[in-house]
Order: sequence, then structure tokens, then C-alpha cells
Amino acid sequence: MNEGGPFAFNSGVGTVMHPGPAWGARLGVELTRWLAFEARYVGMSNTAHASVSPAGTVGFVTTGAEAVARFTLPLRFVHPYAFAGVGYYDVALVGSSDAKAASGFFSSSQPGVPVGLGLDVPLTWRFSMGVEAAYHWQLGEKYSLVTANGIDGGDLSTFNAVFRVRL
Repeated sequence: MNEGGPFAFNSGVGTVMHPGPAWGARLGVELTRWLAFEARYVGMSNTAHASVSPAGTVGFVTTGAEAVARFTLPLRFVHPYAFAGVGYYDVALVGSSDAKAASGFFSSSQPGVPVGLGLDVPLTWRFSMGVEAAYHWQLGEKYSLVTANGIDGGDLSTFNAVFRVRL
């Protein structure tokens, strides 16, 4: 979790969160070798530092849905790409009731704008593997009543390995 840009780690709510795992699934259609549209499910999990969760462990579990356009440079051995779209994210506070109440954090759901870069390496015509970095800019997010230290807002960044199958 970060605030103010894709590489603005340790800002916003990210100052009090540990990085965690990210996962997802995609279903898309390639209209041309360079243009594709994808529907995406995204998920991630982050736990809070002990300093802001005095009564037990709390964290955020994010689930979201995105629709993106992917623009690919169809080179022979690698396919670099960029994407952008729209999304909706549910960032749920998890932990025991006492831990959540003592932390001062709360859940937040909001629309967002996913943007990112990736690199796809074709293995065969049907299969490819790659990596992807995405910034999920949150619109109107609020995770804490504490605004003095800047941890009330935050955006999401994910770094994923991607395996694609063409049908």
C-alpha cells in the first residue's frame, strides 16, 4: 500500500503496513496483436505494524474487479505492454473485533484506476509467461480516522508473475 504514486512506498497507510501477497485472474480477448481487453479479478493482503495494532494483528484484504485495455508491442521474442482501465476495490479490515476496534482503521470501498506495465514472453503460440507491475489509484479512499500522521489514505501497487493461455 502506498500513497501519491506507484513507487511512493512508505507513504499514506503504507507507512504502517507490511507488503503482502497479491493474486488474480484474467479473462480477455485479443482483437489484434497489439490490442486486447481484459476483465480482471485482483486480490492482495497487507498486515499492519504492531505499533498501530496494539490489541492484536489486523490487516487489509483487498478484492477488486477491473476492466482494462492492454497495448502490446508484438516483438518476436518478448511482448512489452502497457495497460489502463477502470476498477472497483473493496479493502476490508480483518482481525479480531478487539484488534480492529483498537487499531483505528476501517474498511473502505471505492472506484479506482489501474495502470501498469508488463513483459510477456511467448513459450508457444498458446502459452506465455511474464511479469507485471500495476498501480491501482484509489478514488476517495479513507482507511483511518487518524489524519494527522497521513495514514488515512492509500493506493495499491502489485507486482505479479503472469501465466497466459490462449484458446
